[in-house]
Amino acid sequence: MSNINTLELDNQIWKEFFLEDVVTINSGKRLTKADMKLGKMPFIGASEANNGITIFTSSKNESLDSNVLGVNYNGSVGFSFYHPYKALFSDDVKRVKWIDNSHNNRYTLLFLSSIIKQQKDKYAYGYKFNAQRMKRQKILLPVTQNDTLDWTFMEAYMKQKEQQILKPTIDKLCKLLIINNITGKGKLSHSQWKAFYFTEVFTEIQRGKRLKKADHAEGESPYVSSTSLNNGVDGFIGNESGVRIFSDCITVANSGSVGSAFFHRYAFVASDHVTQLKREGLDKYAYLFMLPLISRLSEKYSFNREINDERIKREKLLLPVDDNGEIDFTFMSSFMKDVERDILDTTLKMFNGKINVNKSKLWGGGKMERI
Repeated sequence: MSNINTLELDNQIWKEFFLEDVVTINSGKRLTKADMKLGKMPFIGASEANNGITIFTSSKNESLDSNVLGVNYNGSVGFSFYHPYKALFSDDVKRVKWIDNSHNNRYTLLFLSSIIKQQKDKYAYGYKFNAQRMKRQKILLPVTQNDTLDWTFMEAYMKQKEQQILKPTIDKLCKLLIINNITGKGKLSHSQWKAFYFTEVFTEIQRGKRLKKADHAEGESPYVSSTSLNNGVDGFIGNESGVRIFSDCITVANSGSVGSAFFHRYAFVASDHVTQLKREGLDKYAYLFMLPLISRLSEKYSFNREINDERIKREKLLLPVDDNGEIDFTFMSSFMKDVERDILDTTLKMFNGKINVNKSKLWGGGKMERI
């Protein structure tokens, strides 16, 4: 089985199949507007938008299906969408599933959908993707060394794609959660706040050093640049001279994805597209408290208006203060520990719930015995 972190299409064995050899193809059912009753059930038409849903109905017929692909053979020909929910299908849409029903799930069907969509340029309104043509349509699918369909790869590959798509959104939501906590509960739990220049907060403000792509040496040191993904890490290099190496600090992108800010506990090589923000003696949590506040610089700057060395010195952060008017780093650290605990508790409850559901499916019905 391939490692999910390194799954690549080019590394697989592929084999050509007729669609009819691997899937079942069933028709939808014609339902005129005059006969349709409005309701809550999705009705799948030959649309390329909204996952193929054209209206919601309370009508019923033999096209009712779920955990299935809807493949347009008319209208927006060749478009394919996955429907985990119960839905009705128009006569312009074919219902497609794997013949091996034990492998019909979200991920293998999404993999199949992406393969089928590659054929849409072959068909058009005047050359419909009807049932007969679908049956004889050839597609390439990954297979194992034994020449059988590689279900494990298809499922793992689509899970990997899902994670890649969701990660930026999850990261963004986590940042919003922290911002809301800080500006909401944080302000309520700490009555004194004050604006400080960056130069008052950080004892080290230093830009990284330019290193051309052609000069990158192979290695294992993280190279942090202006990307908004992967904690700002844009690759790994082996350069040790002529570079600036930072650690235990925040970086903020001063160009590219301007304002993107990340905390780095590890040592890394910094490009000239990021600026180090550091204060000796701070722990991880105090840095994390300031991170979403610094990220708000992205609202003020852009690709055409970079954060240069002078501008960042004039920027201010609104931070909690103690009775002496000094930055209350102790509060910031304690507050972020509470936020982390809340997030971890919520995440653990979610995963425990999934584990319990899976256990009930695994051991339920007397089909399997515990070992």
